[in-house]
Amino acid sequence: MKRVVVFGLLLCSVQVLPAFQAAALPEHLISGWARAGPLKEFQGGNLFDLIDGGAEIFLEFGFDRLFVQHYKKENSEIVLELFQMESPESALGIYLMKCGVETPIEGVPARNSGDKTQLTILKDRAFIHVNNLDGREALLPVMVDLARGLLKFIPQGEPVTLLDELPQEGRVTGSERLIRGPYALQSVFTLGEGDPLGLQGKVFALAADYRDQAGEPSTRLIIPYPDELRAAAALQNLLDNLDSYLKVIEKRDRGFTFVDFRRKTGTVERTGSKLEIRLNLIARPSKPSSFPPQPVRKPAAVSGGTGLM
Repeated sequence: MKRVVVFGLLLCSVQVLPAFQAAALPEHLISGWARAGPLKEFQGGNLFDLIDGGAEIFLEFGFDRLFVQHYKKENSEIVLELFQMESPESALGIYLMKCGVETPIEGVPARNSGDKTQLTILKDRAFIHVNNLDGREALLPVMVDLARGLLKFIPQGEPVTLLDELPQEGRVTGSERLIRGPYALQSVFTLGEGDPLGLQGKVFALAADYRDQAGEPSTRLIIPYPDELRAAAALQNLLDNLDSYLKVIEKRDRGFTFVDFRRKTGTVERTGSKLEIRLNLIARPSKPSSFPPQPVRKPAAVSGGTGLM
């Protein structure tokens, strides 16, 4: 006998649809599966109730709400997590942080990465996890079916073009990141405590790894500020609050050069309303570095969602 899972409740509540408003949606049928427990909703700081120690990055990028629904069939269980982010840029930022080496799963009609244990999916301002708690390969088609049933109700949205600011030549595919605050920045480089780039939870910085013609690696950050005054203020703020393990070796009107504890060079340059930072460049200092090892620092806690650019 064919049993039905009512997908409509989740979709009805979530409405990752045009205006995120509640609306009656068609039910999605998954043979033999049924909802296990009520639909759970988390907003703002309540996200810590579900993600202890990992909610900060979602809040930093701009978290709106999360819906969680469990599905069961006999002894198997699949969990659907739908994060509504503030904007497509916010959702992309989280996706790039969480997707790992992108391995798309066939049949998922949106940008995705995953395996038999978890699907990570991006569409418009929705970030989705489909989790297979059993880890059995046989459940992958059900995971895909569940994802497809939700994705068809999520609008495509406009493409996010922020990463187009990053030069193509020499860029390492898959290394791209968005940064909106200290937690995401820390995963790239420690420039200083607090908000050294003056992003204020509104400006997105772009980062990627590069290799030059000799194969030497480096990292580039580009930060497009709203105007030149904001960019100039951010440059001065970075210089004033630069991490103590970074030694400035040259100052210029629109930038400076520093060396880190590994004796590698970094440069900061302002051009108009943009800052460009290059990290991990090969340095040839005249004297050996005496810098001690750099400690891992935890940035100040982010109290909640942030505004849009």
